[in-house]
Amino acid sequence: TQCFESTTHAVEKALCSTTGKRMSFECDYCFIPAHHQLSILIDLAASHEVDHHVLLRGSGLFIEDIFSGHKLINQQQFQHILKNAEQYFRNQDISFLFGQRSLTTPFNDAIKAMLYSSSLDDALNRYLTFFASVSPWLCPRIMYSSDQIHLYWLDENKIENRFFIESAMSAIQALSRQLYQSKLPWTFEFNFNEPDYIEQYWTHLGGDLTFNRPMNMMSLPSHFIHEPLPGASATLATISHQQALQYMSAQHLQQSFLLSVHQYLMQNIQNNIQLEHTAEHFQMSSATLKRKLKKHQTHFQAQLDQSRLHTAIHLYRVHGFKTEQISQYLQINDTTNFRRAFKRWSGLTVQAAQS
Repeated sequence: TQCFESTTHAVEKALCSTTGKRMSFECDYCFIPAHHQLSILIDLAASHEVDHHVLLRGSGLFIEDIFSGHKLINQQQFQHILKNAEQYFRNQDISFLFGQRSLTTPFNDAIKAMLYSSSLDDALNRYLTFFASVSPWLCPRIMYSSDQIHLYWLDENKIENRFFIESAMSAIQALSRQLYQSKLPWTFEFNFNEPDYIEQYWTHLGGDLTFNRPMNMMSLPSHFIHEPLPGASATLATISHQQALQYMSAQHLQQSFLLSVHQYLMQNIQNNIQLEHTAEHFQMSSATLKRKLKKHQTHFQAQLDQSRLHTAIHLYRVHGFKTEQISQYLQINDTTNFRRAFKRWSGLTVQAAQS
């Protein structure tokens, strides 16, 4: 075990040292094996007598690519196929069924490291570390409060990303159920109105659902994440974790471009952050940064608003800050302006966040 641990630490150190060489990977970087999670979607479509051409249309991917077992695709292609599925299977349960299998099928070493984890806390931290391999459609983040853990995702507050959220939440719920061999009392919050197909939510997620919330988030009492898991294997988890780190290094998957931007904004959220300052930090021109953000279907103000919203929710949920305190922390000159800004960030009032 000591040999495994020392090798793992060496790989982690190598990852840190290579970060400077490659800032991050972008949405058009091909690293996702086409025959992994997409095979689940292909099979689900076939079970509904839907031809694979419907799912793959416009993605530049063909069924022969998946069967070859060697084709690598990028996040743009992956998300495009998921959006095809959402359009074709509107108001059905494909998103939930896809999510339920995506983290419980051992496609790669990153998923194996999660499945053999000693605790749910270990599994979720590996979910964050290896998100590019295990959740290539959304980037997860975690908040810890005194008695709960809150899981959320970047760039999820878009109505067109509902399919992504349904899949991501179903994936975590199914993973935790497999690890514990029983259902855990997750609660779910959604940043949209109750959908017409609410029965699918009841069936796949349960009844503890709240809509019209500031963020899409799922929460669990924190004592669950430290309990020992019945199927844990320290040896297999260590080996899988080590190999997943090596793959991550070989594929230059230190972190995504949007995660890099998000982390910079969160670290400097109390400053008067400007596009020019951010571009300078990443050693590029403002025009280049704007072009990269546009390629990722976002823009600087949207990323800044997201970081401010996440900071506000963190201060509410974790530290119990009052509105006035959060307004001061974010350098917003009065609470009226903060309330107005919060409504722009989340689409909801401050009262909705506090309730």
